[in-house]
Amino acid sequence: MSVIDVAVVVGYLALMLVIGYFSGKDNESQEDYFLAKRSMPWIPIALSVAATMISANGFIGGPGWAYTDGMYPVMVNITVPLAIFFALWITTPVIYNLKVTSVYQYMELRMGPKTRMLAILQFFVNSLIQVSSMVYIPVLIVNTITGWPMYILVPIVVIISVVYTLMGGIKAVIWTDTIQMLVVIGGVILVVFTAINGTELGFFETLAEAKATGKLNTLDFSTDVTLTNTFWATLLGGTFMWVRYFCFDQAQVQRILTAKSLKQTKNSFVVSAFIMNLVYYFMLFVGVLLFIFYGGKEFATSNEIMITFILEELPIGIIGLIIAGIFAAAMSSVDSLLNSMSAVFTKDIYEYYFAKDRKESSLKVSKNITLVIGVIITVVIFVGFNGSAKSILDTVGNYISYFAGPAAGAFILAMFTTKAHDDGVAGGFVLGLVCGYGIAKIFHTSWLWNPLIGGIITIIAGYLLSLVLKSKQKTEEIEQYTAAGMRKKLIAEGVDQKEGKEVLPFTIGNQEIIVLSFFIMQYVVLAAIQYL
Repeated sequence: MSVIDVAVVVGYLALMLVIGYFSGKDNESQEDYFLAKRSMPWIPIALSVAATMISANGFIGGPGWAYTDGMYPVMVNITVPLAIFFALWITTPVIYNLKVTSVYQYMELRMGPKTRMLAILQFFVNSLIQVSSMVYIPVLIVNTITGWPMYILVPIVVIISVVYTLMGGIKAVIWTDTIQMLVVIGGVILVVFTAINGTELGFFETLAEAKATGKLNTLDFSTDVTLTNTFWATLLGGTFMWVRYFCFDQAQVQRILTAKSLKQTKNSFVVSAFIMNLVYYFMLFVGVLLFIFYGGKEFATSNEIMITFILEELPIGIIGLIIAGIFAAAMSSVDSLLNSMSAVFTKDIYEYYFAKDRKESSLKVSKNITLVIGVIITVVIFVGFNGSAKSILDTVGNYISYFAGPAAGAFILAMFTTKAHDDGVAGGFVLGLVCGYGIAKIFHTSWLWNPLIGGIITIIAGYLLSLVLKSKQKTEEIEQYTAAGMRKKLIAEGVDQKEGKEVLPFTIGNQEIIVLSFFIMQYVVLAAIQYL
């Protein structure tokens, strides 16, 4: 790598540290560190929500996946707007109005300690797997370029991410994510134009050739449960997976809790829905372009395709910008998950089990927890991802799919029923996890079906067990924490008259209509590309 490329990358990393310092220099309390005093503007929040999801895994793993499978993997994300619709319509008004720091505090209020702890455990398992894979990608690239060993590079990448997150807290996370998302978008655009120019074909000729090879096809109505990117797997299983992520996962919920108002929260979700799916589509489209560029050449692993293109085809200076984009994608996900895991551990474990009288812990304690999680991430990377030959996206999706369904099912029971209670739902959660795993192994189902299977088992078993087992809570005590109960409570208090109808769950406004329309239009556009 040239001196210019190194300077670009180093300059970018230094900028992140500077932003982290200035973002957090006024932090004085835990609320500053985790929620930015609920004062963040909605556009940076939107970019941060998108950046958390669009990781370096998408930047490298996405093109590799599309190179081998064509554009079919775009279907994995197609229900993201539908999940965000449910978040806008129902779950976000409930959680935002409760003024909690952690979404799992909501589970304690509605259910109890057992279901809360199970939800926390699945969050940590999912987050450790995700964040570790997001560190692995830039390390893999730098290792390929320099030959430096993994055991040196991994700590360096983690330390940089941890340092600016420690300095600035959630404010640093959101502002750095804003810049990182713009860098990622710029990187994708640069690669698209470079690949098209390299094919020596015009844009439309390249599209025609890609379509002739079937690489632009996306809609597969097969009912084979062993396939991942089918219409039914992505619609049903994907919806459960993304509902858990956008409605009930701390990494996303914590972003929206920093907004100045619920209206701004909804605006951020709408914009992020468009950014996430459009950027992901173009990341995959890069893989199709590279298939044309390389004439279908075989690579040892799918993750090497994008790396090879970067190293061999991009000019000096541009390589530095692309690598900075990859670091941006990685760090935007790492910082978000670091801060979220720290918030959950602080609020749901440390203060709940160890703090005297459950008092709010100091800012220093929260930062120390973040530091420890960074060390754990480093260990998990070496154990779980070193030497993986599969697409990182596919690998990570498989790991976390078993937990997504039970977690979504538990929150759905909490939001929509008054009969479901702690013991019953906790039992349903365990059954959903165990039985879902067993069914997947017996029938060899694709990982995208696992959230649906686990979710349905959890909902049915959790509800039935709740009817059989005696509840320790009275209906009137928990009703206010359901979506319907929260709506009734807010109306009785006249909150909707002061702040507008959009504060109420089950209210469809402009934001909800926009994301639902976007969800439907995706199918229309993809069908036109495939069949016309």
